[in-house]
Amino acid sequence: MSNSVSDSDVSEVASEGEQFVAEECKNSDYGNAFLDTLNKMRIDQMNCDFSLEVEGETIYVHRLALAVASPYFAAMFKNNMKEKAVGSIKYEDNNLTAVKNIIEYIYSGQITLTEENVQAIYSTSDYFQIAWVKKKCLQFLVRNIRLDNCFQIRRFADKPPFKELYECCYNYILENFDKLINNEELLRLSFEEIQELIKDDRLSVKLEENAYKAVINWIKYDLEERKTYLAKLMSHVRLVFVKTEFLRDCVANESLLQNDLQCNKFLIQGLSYQLAPVSKQSSLLSQIKDIPRNRNAKVYVVLAGGRDLVTKEAHRTCKIYDVANSKISRTADMNNPRARNSVIALNNAVYAVGGHDDGRLRSAEHYDVDNQKWTHIAPMNNARDNFGICAYNDLIYVIGGRNVSSVENYRVATNKWYACPDVTIAECTRATVVENAIYSLCCGSDGIILCTRFDPREGQWSELNRVPGGPHGIFELCAYDRSLFFIAKDCARFDTRINKWESMPSMLSERYAYSAAIVADDIYVLGGRTISSDWAYVQSVESFNIHNNEWTAVDTIEIELWTAGASVISGDFYIN
Repeated sequence: MSNSVSDSDVSEVASEGEQFVAEECKNSDYGNAFLDTLNKMRIDQMNCDFSLEVEGETIYVHRLALAVASPYFAAMFKNNMKEKAVGSIKYEDNNLTAVKNIIEYIYSGQITLTEENVQAIYSTSDYFQIAWVKKKCLQFLVRNIRLDNCFQIRRFADKPPFKELYECCYNYILENFDKLINNEELLRLSFEEIQELIKDDRLSVKLEENAYKAVINWIKYDLEERKTYLAKLMSHVRLVFVKTEFLRDCVANESLLQNDLQCNKFLIQGLSYQLAPVSKQSSLLSQIKDIPRNRNAKVYVVLAGGRDLVTKEAHRTCKIYDVANSKISRTADMNNPRARNSVIALNNAVYAVGGHDDGRLRSAEHYDVDNQKWTHIAPMNNARDNFGICAYNDLIYVIGGRNVSSVENYRVATNKWYACPDVTIAECTRATVVENAIYSLCCGSDGIILCTRFDPREGQWSELNRVPGGPHGIFELCAYDRSLFFIAKDCARFDTRINKWESMPSMLSERYAYSAAIVADDIYVLGGRTISSDWAYVQSVESFNIHNNEWTAVDTIEIELWTAGASVISGDFYIN
């Protein structure tokens, strides 16, 4: 950089007789330059007046730098502790790499967190009382809690300084319990840990059968050591809410329960409740002790919009499918007719967006499940149908659609839509979320389906391997753990970790313009119409179990919906 005076500087020289005006000058690079120079001095061991000994290695530092960044070191140097006089301190239990990372941060203001180093850095930043780094470690860990690491992170966080992280892991396990019942880490929990989960009112299970399965699996994992805990754990399982068929065919025939007198009482309670008249069930329920009352056991699929099979006109119908009881009910109609629309649930509300009714729609509305009422929200910036929708970080994203490439997100707090980077223009688009990214499948007019990934933090799309085969038609998309599930005539599964597609079994029934939703570890496909020229509603529900890799016919019900949007909600609210 030149230090000479430019012509423009000369032109601004004050005329003779003018007074000098005070000017405050600030070097915006001063702080970075200061730290950079100080760090080079540390590396060259210049003017260092203190050292840290970790795992046999000596790290030379400046007391002043440590005292400024760390209250721990500030107190050490202020209080004339022996380490100050000796000029060094030895650590027996600290991780060398983590300490080096912390020292680098102190001298640069930057630190790189990875899955491999974050826990050690979190512990070290807590020890040295460096609040900013500890906060960043917490945020990083919470963002990256997954099915395959939630128990490990919880074990790490099971100490008083990490209470917030522990609670985040615990809540994640409660919310994803259905997906964890076959997890090896769950089976290794202590009695106290498994009991804490099973008895918790907030335990989220699609069906109470899953709480029962978790208990039996845990007991059988180490039968001789654990069988004494059977009755205590079974006292927290709500057998009264298990399906009658499961209670009769599975629970009643479980030898572990047959040989335990207390468990036999629980079974009799369950059967008595199931066989009692509805008028007497409340009384029976009130007599049962130690059973969680507010467990989130009811799961529903909201089906909104669609097209009449005869008139081909869009309609305002909204139906709710009760997953546990395989029943369909009609609720309040939407304000606008819409077909080929999308539906998403967010914060105990359901949003029906866009679609088609004598033209593509911009309008959107939300359904209050407690009051069973639809209310308009702000319209999208662009009309669209056959588009993708998903929710991420409390925002609703709408992606592409038929001959539309634009992407928008909706913020509930402001009731406004905001533009995002475009996707490839397509005939049909679907979207879902895996971890911290949005995945979109876009089917072009040639039937080729592109797979793209959008990181909201980076604000850009990247292309992945396209869906194999084709040409493809209308399809649905679901996500589970770190996999995408392409639901069509030829179904496929995509592993987001290795960017690879693999085939999976086809649906039991051929259907077109159906709806799909994922509930725990099952993908439910509902409604649609027949493929043949003699159109008829497909009045059946089938589910694909992700662990068993197979489709099962669930029920035949009068859904009578096609080209409708679908989303999952849960809770104990009243459904007509």
